[in-house]
Amino acid sequence: MIDQRLDLLTDWLDVFFGDENFVITIASDDASFRRYFRIERDNASFIAMDAPPSKENCEPFIRIAKHLIAGGVHAPKIIEANLDQGFLLLEDLGNQTFLNAQQKNFDIQHYKNAIDILINIQSLGTDSANIPSYDHALLTTEMQLLIDWYLPALSNEQHTQLQTIFDLLSDNALSTDQVFVHRDYHARNLMLVANNELGVIDFQDAVIGSNTYDLVSLLKDAYFELSPVDLHTLLQYYYTQAKINISFIDFEKQFDLMGLQRHLKVLGIFKRLSVRDGKHQYLADIPLVEKYALAVANKYPELELLSSIIELANQQTHAMILAAGRGERMMPLTKNTPKPLIKVKGIALIEHSINALKQAKITNIVINTSYLGEQLSAHLGDGSNFGVHITYSDESNGALETAGGIINALPLLAPNINSLGESGIKPFIVINSDVLCNYDLSKLTLPVGSLAHLILIDNPPHNPNGDFSLINNHQVTNAHGQTYTFSGIGIYHPDLFKSHLGVKQKLPLYPLLKEAIANGQLSGEHHNDYWQDVGTPERLKQANNS
Repeated sequence: MIDQRLDLLTDWLDVFFGDENFVITIASDDASFRRYFRIERDNASFIAMDAPPSKENCEPFIRIAKHLIAGGVHAPKIIEANLDQGFLLLEDLGNQTFLNAQQKNFDIQHYKNAIDILINIQSLGTDSANIPSYDHALLTTEMQLLIDWYLPALSNEQHTQLQTIFDLLSDNALSTDQVFVHRDYHARNLMLVANNELGVIDFQDAVIGSNTYDLVSLLKDAYFELSPVDLHTLLQYYYTQAKINISFIDFEKQFDLMGLQRHLKVLGIFKRLSVRDGKHQYLADIPLVEKYALAVANKYPELELLSSIIELANQQTHAMILAAGRGERMMPLTKNTPKPLIKVKGIALIEHSINALKQAKITNIVINTSYLGEQLSAHLGDGSNFGVHITYSDESNGALETAGGIINALPLLAPNINSLGESGIKPFIVINSDVLCNYDLSKLTLPVGSLAHLILIDNPPHNPNGDFSLINNHQVTNAHGQTYTFSGIGIYHPDLFKSHLGVKQKLPLYPLLKEAIANGQLSGEHHNDYWQDVGTPERLKQANNS
């Protein structure tokens, strides 16, 4: 595919250098629309920034770079600029990020150096730099990203509770000392240059705001977790070096609440980057950011409601029980009775699944029906007798197989999904109605980056070759070496079915799982406890005798 922006950048560099004697390679991309390229020429190296003018504005970068350089900060020098085209040619600060260095060999002195630079930056006058304020409107707009992109639909009461918390966090930020705020002062935006000097990049979104904001970006970094001891040591170091004139306890609370504001924003941004922009790599960083947020929410009584609201993002609320099969292997028992209503130990098979879901506090259940489906709906009703809410996905014109049945039920499982499959809806659990298992469904979650997560069991006698293999304890691959059997229990994201929406057809699940394997998006875990498939009269007898 032709990269028109890269072609324009190359032409611009041709004119600047006066020839084509340079090599251009990708240096890094960005969470924004900016891209960075390394330009090598005559044993010299530069960085070219590509910032499409319709999406990004280079002027703040130039202005703030000059401000920082004038204050003795090692920011990249501006070598050439074309604001109309959105191109900058910059000093190359190398490719050794602060993050890379800490991952290889943690050095707390590097952090103290970064804090010293931060204190210097905060001491610089900003009147001439034309930097906007980090005001209440901006702080609140950022936190709104949590609601818009990260959390499921909230009740009016929960919205009110969040707005109260947002006001608290905004008031905290505005009550602290107001200084220059880089706004992304973390391990990926600091560069280790010669003699362990630190360079500072990606500062174009700077504002005037809380003195704790950049500190918390550094010490509670989304990409690198400090030990509690090191974090406390460094917080004390800043407190002393910056000569903070309030008690350390009060300062620590300002720091915590400022961090919470940032992390609520970041949760929304990382989810948006995946859903809207297709930048899924940031999903892997969500668990640490959520950990930070929950730790603060659980630390202060005035934030206690926030924990339960954040955890809604991970709590499963919907499940599907597959019950549309004919149960031909169970004949003659299923001649006049649908297999899900055959009893095991005096209870209908499907009731075992309903009870397991209810125990996991998953009470919105969709059941697909086809063969003798009217008996199922008559027996189960709306689920109120079982303490759950049941809706039915009709396949009376012919069972649609597993994936086809799930797709047909998606409007019930993911009610806000649109015709293109675009949705912020959470994953849902799917269970075969003819399996009995003591797996705790409350623990079944979809790992970041996976489109499906399967519960696998040891191969039973009727499937000795298995279905899949597991590597690295969680990644599902095609069967090779040690194999396992799919239990019939899994959790799925609507995006697994995205390419097949809009057509009501028979569709097996296995080809979709194979595609997810090829893309590295199928995970699983091994359950080595009780599991029983009730697919034949012989296995029904085993289940009743177990």
